[in-house]
Formats: sequence, C-alpha cells, structure tokens
Amino acid sequence: MAGLSDKERKRGLVLAMGGLGGLVMLDETILGVSLPAIRTELGISPTTAHWIINSYMLAFTCFAAIGGKAIDLFGLRPALIVSCVIFALASLLAGFADGVAMLITMRVVQGLCAAIMFPMTLAAATLTFDENERGRAIGILAGMATIFLAAGPLLGGILTDFLSWRWVFWINIPIVIAGSALACILWRNPEVPRPKPVIDRIGLVLLLIGLTGLIFGLMEGPDFGWTKPAIIGSLVAGVIGVAVFISYEARQAKPLIDVRLFRLKPFHASALVILLTQMSKITVAIFVPHFLQLDMKYTALWAGIATVIAVFPFPFVASPAGKFADKHGSRNPVLISLAVLGTVNIAIGGLMLLENYWALAPALLIWGVALPFAMIPTGRITANAVPKDKQGEVSGLVITARLVGGTLGVTMGSVLLAMGEGFSLIFWVMGAMILACCAYGATAFDKDAPA
Repeated sequence: MAGLSDKERKRGLVLAMGGLGGLVMLDETILGVSLPAIRTELGISPTTAHWIINSYMLAFTCFAAIGGKAIDLFGLRPALIVSCVIFALASLLAGFADGVAMLITMRVVQGLCAAIMFPMTLAAATLTFDENERGRAIGILAGMATIFLAAGPLLGGILTDFLSWRWVFWINIPIVIAGSALACILWRNPEVPRPKPVIDRIGLVLLLIGLTGLIFGLMEGPDFGWTKPAIIGSLVAGVIGVAVFISYEARQAKPLIDVRLFRLKPFHASALVILLTQMSKITVAIFVPHFLQLDMKYTALWAGIATVIAVFPFPFVASPAGKFADKHGSRNPVLISLAVLGTVNIAIGGLMLLENYWALAPALLIWGVALPFAMIPTGRITANAVPKDKQGEVSGLVITARLVGGTLGVTMGSVLLAMGEGFSLIFWVMGAMILACCAYGATAFDKDAPA
C-alpha cells in the first residue's frame, strides 16, 4: 500500500491476521448461546444441535496439521483468498439453512477453511517479522484472539435476541472479507523461498477415520443405543483408525504428527494439560449458556451477558500469566492453576443445583482467572521438553491437542446430556479429570528455572 512505511505495513498485516485468527476463536464461543434457538426453530435434538459445533471442530482438528503447510504449497495470497472466500460463502449459506443437514455441511466447510486460515496467521507473523520482533507480533495475535473469544457469548446473545441466530454466521462475512483483503494488500513474499513440504496423505486419512469413528460413536450412542451395530462398528473403526495412525506415524520420516515426541514425559503431560484446559473452555462456553437458558429460563441475551464473566478475564490475565512463568518458572503456576480449575469445575457443578446465578458467578470468575495460568505457561513447558530441531513441529501439535480437546469437550457434554445426567455431571467429570491431570503433572513436570 503506497505511503506506508515498512513498520506500518507489518503492523497492519499482524492486525489483519489477528482479526482472522480471532474470528476462528469467536466461532468457538459465539454459538453456545444460540444453540437453543437453533434447536427450537429447526426442531432438532440436543445431540444433533451439538453436531453443529462438533462438525466444525472435527474438520478443523483433522486438517489443521496440513493447513499450516498451505502457505508453503500455494503461497499466502492464493491460499488465503480461496479459504476466506469459501469460508464467507459457507457462513452465508449456513445463515440461510432451513434444515440441519445443510447447516452441518456448511459447518464442515467452515472447519476445513479454518484449518487453513488459523495456522496461516502465525506463519505470516513468523515470516514477516525479524526474530527480535516476533514475540511482540505473536503477543498481538494472542491478544486479539482472546478479545474475540471473550466477546463471543455476549455477541451471540445480542444477535440471537435482537436479530436472529442466523446472524451468528453472517457476522463472519464482513470480518473475513476485511481481514483477508487487508492481509493480501500488505503481504510481501519472503525473499528466500521455502521448500515445499511433504503431505502425509495416508496419515491424514487414518486420522480422519479414527477421530470421526470415535466421535460419531460416542455422540450418537445414547440416541441409537450402545449395542447397535452402527455404533459398535463406528467405535471399533475409530479405535483401530487411531491405533493404526499412531503406529504408522511412528515409522515415518516426515509424519503428519510426530507421535514419537509423546514418549517424552513432560511433553505428553503438557499436551494433556492443553487438551483438558481446552475441554474445560468449551464446556463452559457451550454448556453454561445452555444451563442458563434451559434450566433457569434466561433469554439468549442474558445468558450471553451472564457467561461473559467467565471469559472476561482472558485478555487481561493472558499476558501476566506468560510473564509470571518467564520470571518464576512454569511448573508451579500450572499445577496450582490446575488444582484451582479442577476444584472450581466441581464447584460449578454443585452450584448449578441451586439455580442461583449470583452463587454461580464467583466460581465462573475464578475459573476465568485460573484458566490462562494453566494454558499459557504450559506452552513454555512444551517448548522446553523437545529438542531445538523439533520446535517447528511443536506449534502444530499444540494446535492439534487444543482442537482435539474442544471436540472431546462437546462430545462429553453431549453424551452426558443425552443420557439424561444433567449439566452438573458434565462439570464434575471435567473437574475430576483436571485434578487427575494435576496429580500426574506433579510427577511428570521437571522443576524448571525462570528464563
């Protein structure tokens, strides 16, 4: 863009990419408030409604590992233009959907596009900024992502109550058009071209079979019946697919996911923390608004406002959490915050029985403060646990663990609700898993020193 200095161009590019990355985060929290309205208008079951979220997460999860390579395969502009145009069209059609099949199909398409868009935001920052500037650029990306994430419940409630749940999808269109257009204008190709990556197609197919089989079997089991051949076959195919995927990837020189890194105890323990904290984030973002609307009869707007207290601390706590870990080490903040998160999840489940929001709100606020202290310092443990020549693969694995956690969070909650267990059990189970992870982390994480 004429008249802009290189510094201004870089700043504009990272803001544009931050908007696109934030949009992906927004889609994690904005839909939770709108699902009851979608269920009512389309006449669908709770399990089917949760597929609207999980179909997006599943597609995103399976293809994120290759989505990050799109910039090297095709170049940023072509990959960004195609993925953003298709994402915008899918958002438009999702808003016009008159049946659940159309809506879920468009969510799958959105997930595929997000798998390209989201890793590209980090890749663009890495390629544009010098090494001594990247930390600040990545911090801006993370800050914008948390702002979008925190705005999701409130924005979803406003759109659903004052306009329609369809605007939850249509709001994506101006954001994705503005972000992609600005990014394409401000992008400069690297002076030194990077080698084209190798795509592990067999690994991708095995991962797709494994995760889809497991998620479908678990989510539909309560409705179909656990002994039905379709459910048993789906679960068996899923287990075999995941097992063969792990075995196959362990023998590849350039795997889709380097599963050999999981042999390192601190690494697989930190990956478990990332997975479970993302599960907890999704269960709060999806099932707290559900509880407020279905059991306490809140409107979508008031459910969104009431849920904001849980995600509001994220933009303010994220940076201090990272700085605290740099200064004091990561092990103790992670273990303490996991203990708090596990306890407060159990408390949330118990307080739901009172059906009193003012009793529930302090627990949600504590959860929102503790979560970044578990998630962000864990990234430092993950990076320190692997050799320097494997650092490039860590970001892809972290994204995959986060996405798998989101998918499993929706699945777990959907299964328990479909079995008639109520909202409280979702948070009791979540709390128990986090406390178990905390106990394991105490033995798995090495005592680390400040940076």
